[in-house]
Amino acid sequence: MKIESTELTEHFAAWHDEDLVRALKMQRDDYEDSYLDSISAELDRRQVDIASFINRVQVSYNNEPPLTLSAGAALEKVDEDFPLWHALAFTHYFGSTLVVQRELDSWLVNAYAEDTYVYSFFVADRTALCQLLHLFLALDAWEHLADETHNLDGWKALLRTRSARYVQKVCQVLSAQNLVCAVQTPVYTHDQRGNLALLVAELETAENVLHDLQDHVLNLYRQADEALTQNNLTRELGLYSELTDYGLNNPAVYYNLGSGLFESGRFAEAAIAFIEAASLSLTELDPQVQFQMKKGPGGLGGIFGIVSMLVSVFKSDEPGSANALREVPDHIEDIELFLLRLLDHLPQDLQILHSLASVAAIRHDVPLAIERYRKILALPPEDETAQQFLAEQQGQ
Repeated sequence: MKIESTELTEHFAAWHDEDLVRALKMQRDDYEDSYLDSISAELDRRQVDIASFINRVQVSYNNEPPLTLSAGAALEKVDEDFPLWHALAFTHYFGSTLVVQRELDSWLVNAYAEDTYVYSFFVADRTALCQLLHLFLALDAWEHLADETHNLDGWKALLRTRSARYVQKVCQVLSAQNLVCAVQTPVYTHDQRGNLALLVAELETAENVLHDLQDHVLNLYRQADEALTQNNLTRELGLYSELTDYGLNNPAVYYNLGSGLFESGRFAEAAIAFIEAASLSLTELDPQVQFQMKKGPGGLGGIFGIVSMLVSVFKSDEPGSANALREVPDHIEDIELFLLRLLDHLPQDLQILHSLASVAAIRHDVPLAIERYRKILALPPEDETAQQFLAEQQGQ
């Protein structure tokens, strides 16, 4: 039904501009072409430019509050350096949302109709993703660009771990076997320990692949022990370096690597290994320990970077613990001794100083922690972690 121009005003009198745009862009399958022509004519009569009208979209990074942007500015958020497993939610003018997440070799797109999850699919690269998002935000047909769709609600967790490097290794092995997977970060799982969840569609097959990988890692452990027994330092360092490349949450790996590097005179590398050993040990000791991560090439909060500083403002709920030293495992004390020896070679290394301050704070040795944090402030006076700890101590 095409409406004559003289009747347009009366026919669409009760229609708001938004109703007309919605009908033309979102509900066009409900109307005949002639009626859609009438809607277009009425929009022209009202001098409504559709592209400008809908050019207000919302973009949310992970779970942060959304920003209202133009479509062009929204697409600029999908840059070449977007971090691995981070997500952006794009909501167009009429409320539907696509949540896109960077995976290892692709992008995962989760489609929502308003607040209802519909399905997920993978997009090969950034260029293809931006083309799809451009159509979505313009309220044009985009669904034909979604290849095989998945329902992630039916996927199972293959593993949960804080180690992004280990998750990356497993993802690479699964991909080589043509097994699809996706990672959920604590931003969405709300895991209190900061674990990443690796989801797979074919759990049994993926478990077999994971077991083969675990067997390989165990073999590396055995070879490292043999190298230690044979006093073959070069081979031992090579094997422990390979083990650390898996991002295993095992302090002993980093401790042994640090010991070998120290013995070889590679003090800066030894410091990094011992700091990682300290961070893993303190996290095992108490899940309340939090980290500031050194910005790395990607991953959750720069999680691929070596731990830079440990946030050591620790409050125990144990009665009377404020004035009593807390017992810590012997290996933590050994790590502390190595770090003190490394400080003789690297006296201004902030990572070492922060780790030593953290150990003191976790042990409830407040005077020593204060002394170490003051040493930190003598280097960069604006250090926020040191300032925070000292301010809290002054307030008690």
